[in-house]
Amino acid sequence: MTVISTKSIMFFAALVVSVAMLSTVIDFNWPREVVTTEDPTPTPRQSNETPLHTSPVFLPGTQPRDLKSPPTSAEACQACHGGYADYSPYDTWRGSMMSFAAVDPLFLALNAISNRDLEGVAEVGDFCLRCHTPAAWLEGRSEPVDGSALKEKDFKYGVTCDLCMRMVDPLTEEGKALSRPDTMVYANGQYVLEDDYVRRGPYSNPQSPHKSQYSEFHTKSEFCGTCHDIYNPVYNLETPVETTYSEWLYSAYSEEGVECQDCHMPAVEGYAAYAGNLELRDNIYRHEFAGSSVWMPDVLVWMYELEPGEVEALMKTKERARETMRSAADLEARREGDMLVVRVTNLAGHKLPTGYPEGRRMWLNIRFYDDAGRVIKESGRYDPVSAELVKDDEIKVYEAKPGLKDVDGFSEGPSFHFAMNNWIYKDNRIPPRGFSNRAYEERMAYIRGATYEDGQYWDTTVYAIPVGAVRVKVFLWHQSVSKEFIEFLRDENIGNNWDIFDAGEKMYAAWEALDRSPPVEMAGVEVPL
Repeated sequence: MTVISTKSIMFFAALVVSVAMLSTVIDFNWPREVVTTEDPTPTPRQSNETPLHTSPVFLPGTQPRDLKSPPTSAEACQACHGGYADYSPYDTWRGSMMSFAAVDPLFLALNAISNRDLEGVAEVGDFCLRCHTPAAWLEGRSEPVDGSALKEKDFKYGVTCDLCMRMVDPLTEEGKALSRPDTMVYANGQYVLEDDYVRRGPYSNPQSPHKSQYSEFHTKSEFCGTCHDIYNPVYNLETPVETTYSEWLYSAYSEEGVECQDCHMPAVEGYAAYAGNLELRDNIYRHEFAGSSVWMPDVLVWMYELEPGEVEALMKTKERARETMRSAADLEARREGDMLVVRVTNLAGHKLPTGYPEGRRMWLNIRFYDDAGRVIKESGRYDPVSAELVKDDEIKVYEAKPGLKDVDGFSEGPSFHFAMNNWIYKDNRIPPRGFSNRAYEERMAYIRGATYEDGQYWDTTVYAIPVGAVRVKVFLWHQSVSKEFIEFLRDENIGNNWDIFDAGEKMYAAWEALDRSPPVEMAGVEVPL
């Protein structure tokens, strides 16, 4: 299989996948990450294909089996940090997608497809497991890359407390001394851990029975960027997967010191633990990490046999995610002559929407009514029965569409083939306040299919007002999983031996059972005409 990379504009060093799959490292003469591959015995495929080398992905940071003291289970934290308040760190984390990262059926289904697509080429599943079950990855259980070596505790706890509490800033001298080789960016799951049981966090005067120390790194967005700026190692780290950190980095929020934690880990007054005579603090950070996942908590409850406390925690996170979505945008509508002018303003510190793009979309729904209360024209109508977004001439959908270009064996155009995608065909998501087009291009937070001036954090759409309309309702909707994506996960995993968890089929069954991922209303206005 021939893999054609996009043009080199990135600040990382590169893994080059040639026709013969030879290991190559290119020097671009400025700081980039170095990705290397081993060259094991070729894995035979069907007789009509040329055998290919399977290349494990290697990226800087703490490596598997580096730690003499691997991260402990989250259960060790529960006794002191859970069960005493609705904001307690363990309880809020237990309802987060971080906690369930390893059993997220969407992730498992897509990982299986990625492993199949690159079978004999690159063990991309190892790269994915690095973020979704880091404790297992650090202990060497990410091989085989289908997840078959994972233990019960790996599935149960996902991204654990101890992993985050032991992370150090990889760009400091301390971090460089621990990384193999040096990590030069906050990206791609290249976390660096100290091999000790010292818990690092935001308090300069911690009161705890275990060793603790203040870490400024834990209060900064760079900490989050470790796993929320992701570039595909199969394509020289030159194809973006998720650029949330970069979107924030080159925005006004970064310049003003507004961090990821300020919105996604809101601080409350309380106590950091339930033990001893502790100090009352005004910066106890909630650990739901609420974002746009309003539907996935229902999927997890439906799919797994969870304890009552876990169900309660997930439902709380669901509601906080709904609140987060409702605070992410401002919606305005006004009449100008025979036209309706609608403006969506992004109030978030990154693109709206952001994150892993496949299946996620946000759109405007415009309903014009006559004096009898009948809808006489509608744009952006969603059919809840078929789960289809009905296309029309004026529809505005904010989304990213990655896809394939010049990849042998695959059709060219937008696709859901996550690990194979090497091109961005569309990304009209609204950038944050103060963004820079040049910086976004350099960081591959591309804007495609739309034009935003530097600093612009709103988008305006115009609709023709039909004759007889006396009022209009305007809604902004968000959907985390589209019908097309769910059907892709199901269909591509039929007969896929890599889908050892039957995640494609189970994900589709959950979608069918749970209202087909109903869209969430982010904002709505009504205007008399």
